[in-house]
Amino acid sequence: MAVEVVVPILGYSNEKGKILRWLKSEGDLVKKGEPLLELETEKVVTEIESPATGILKKILIREGVEVPVLTVIAIITEKGEDLPEKYQTLKLESPLFSSLEGQKPITQTPQVSSERIQKEIYDIAILGAGPGGYVSAIRASQLGAKVLLIEKDQLGGTCLNRGCIPTKSFLSDIKILRKVKESDLFVHGDRISMNLKKMISRKNQVVETLKRGIVSLLQNQGITLVKGHGNFIDPKRIYVSSNGKGKVYQANHMVIATGSKPVSIPKMKFDGNLILSTDQALNLQRLPKEILIVGGGVIGVEFATIFHGLGSRVKLIEMLPQILSNEDEELVAELKRLMEKEGIEILTETEVLQAHSKNGKVEVEIKRKGRRGTLLGDNILVAVGRAPNTEGLNIDKIGLEMEGNFVKVNSKMETNVEGIYAIGDVIGKKMLAHAASAEGIVAVENIMGKSRELDYQKVPNCIYTFPEIASVGLKETEAKERGYEIRIGKFPFLRSGMAWAIGETEGFVKIIAEKGLGQILGVHILGDHATELIGEILLAINLEASIEDLGEVIKGHPTLSESITEAAKEWQNKSIHIASPQSSMEWGKPYPK
Repeated sequence: MAVEVVVPILGYSNEKGKILRWLKSEGDLVKKGEPLLELETEKVVTEIESPATGILKKILIREGVEVPVLTVIAIITEKGEDLPEKYQTLKLESPLFSSLEGQKPITQTPQVSSERIQKEIYDIAILGAGPGGYVSAIRASQLGAKVLLIEKDQLGGTCLNRGCIPTKSFLSDIKILRKVKESDLFVHGDRISMNLKKMISRKNQVVETLKRGIVSLLQNQGITLVKGHGNFIDPKRIYVSSNGKGKVYQANHMVIATGSKPVSIPKMKFDGNLILSTDQALNLQRLPKEILIVGGGVIGVEFATIFHGLGSRVKLIEMLPQILSNEDEELVAELKRLMEKEGIEILTETEVLQAHSKNGKVEVEIKRKGRRGTLLGDNILVAVGRAPNTEGLNIDKIGLEMEGNFVKVNSKMETNVEGIYAIGDVIGKKMLAHAASAEGIVAVENIMGKSRELDYQKVPNCIYTFPEIASVGLKETEAKERGYEIRIGKFPFLRSGMAWAIGETEGFVKIIAEKGLGQILGVHILGDHATELIGEILLAINLEASIEDLGEVIKGHPTLSESITEAAKEWQNKSIHIASPQSSMEWGKPYPK
């Protein structure tokens, strides 16, 4: 049976694509999932995979031609199958659109009369289609709401386009590079380097693939998607403008999910050349030999890991006494030791005063522990935090109450204005993608008649370094400050069989529990796949399991998750793979022979 190859929908704003290069010729055998051609959309090049296994029987669109999405560009048949008659008379570049049902691209809502505007009232309008906005839109639609989703930039927001996903794509590539370079199993492994252009191209492909997935999800839910900038007329109406045109939309409820943007430092404005924002750093075409990173929070530490992994000399500058100030002090101290051991220079208690260009580089004036000095690098990356996107929303017109620059909400995500909710980075509670998604679900479920609140003590922190950090609940110092009588269970990955097998023995699991009842107060993990391991802890906390329950779980062997069970058992002085409570602290020593 013949299979049509069509130009896919690569984003809701993409209406056409250009065939850059066919990777196969007519008559070639192709396999499903094998790259078939290179397609350019909005200056992003994506390899399009074959939708089926068979013979590339006919190419309908030649290289260099731009066609609308869902145009049939080639036909694949089974081996020995003739080309169907309806395709035989088509010449190269003849326009033909796929007969596939349910594949219409999402486009901007057309201009309509004011009379129709008054009749078209949505249950919920959501400003922003990031991980908070699009998730809340889908959940609202599942609950039966008529949903309008407004996005001025790209589907998926900062997380998908310039944050979580791009950085994890880079870190995945770098992890492979690290393994090869550090191992003596490979011939000339220490000479291998990364192809920066291809690494960025793979990142772009990952992003575009996930954006296509979001488009499909929104289509399946019947959500109206509009591209443009929204600003409030009143609590029930919003004006959306794009390319000089605009339209007024009405909704009974509004959800503000406009996200955040990188913060610059006075006297250090982003120029995209020497002084970079995190957005700009993701598409550098040249790797700096030496980079200065200002800000030792999650973003700064992750970018330090990325640039060091690619071969740059990294100086990480933090004004506070500790990097990752929101994390457990013991974990951070160990991560800092490991980062410095690898060659990353970390300057804490250091204030950046100003920066200026010097002989094609950037010179930074600093003040550290009362003494002034200068640092020189090829680039400076500013990662000191993010500010909420509230400009142009006209929030003052509707009387929204603010907390500093953030929109003030209660635990149900309600603002002080009836019918208006806010979620994600714009409220500043936990500026994390998964927190925004959870907040969005809470908001729309409350709108649809449920009663939901969000417990931020159950929202995990995930930091993607080498090794990773993941945590949930109270730090050791916080638990003591709140008056809990605690006991701590620890287990080092140095005692894990799986950690040895995969060559990742750094780090440990730390469980803080109330001494009397064994209530789990906080869990902190430093180690490979820590961000995956924390999920088990979250389930235990949600089910109100005690630390004794956690220690009774039988794990597969060998697995890294056995270390969680061992830490729980160590809390009870029952650890199997630690000879004594004292030996658990001797993590740097090998097993006795």
